[in-house]
Amino acid sequence: MEKTKGSTYATHKQRELFWLLGTTTLVLLGHFLLFGKQGFVEGGTADINIHDTYLIFPSVDMILLLGVFLFLIVYSVRTVGSAFKNRIASLICMAAIIGFIALLTGIHSIAQSLLLETLATALIYVQLALSVFLVFIGFKTGQHSRK
Repeated sequence: MEKTKGSTYATHKQRELFWLLGTTTLVLLGHFLLFGKQGFVEGGTADINIHDTYLIFPSVDMILLLGVFLFLIVYSVRTVGSAFKNRIASLICMAAIIGFIALLTGIHSIAQSLLLETLATALIYVQLALSVFLVFIGFKTGQHSRK
């Protein structure tokens, strides 16, 4: 049986859907392993103790942070591995980078309020590096979509 362009596109979409569902499952499993059933309860919290400071975060924030981080890792590897030719993976990677930069902005303000200046400065540099990576992915993906 001869493959047509439409059937190749359909299998590509299915593969991307499997990757998306697999990464989402990994996020949920990781969250369950870190926080247990309490992490999925409405109003649940995650407690973090740093020196003499006790921080309490809603579980939703922690699953969001873990999710964006895992999507960033998985789709960065997929984007670079496909030599920036997989537009769907590149778009998901770029969305994960934007989400991670936004989350790091919130973490930066927490670090500044705790007077952790070294951490706050490091987060600025990480955000800058992610911004450069975002522009690079956009540029390389745009080059391949013109061909």
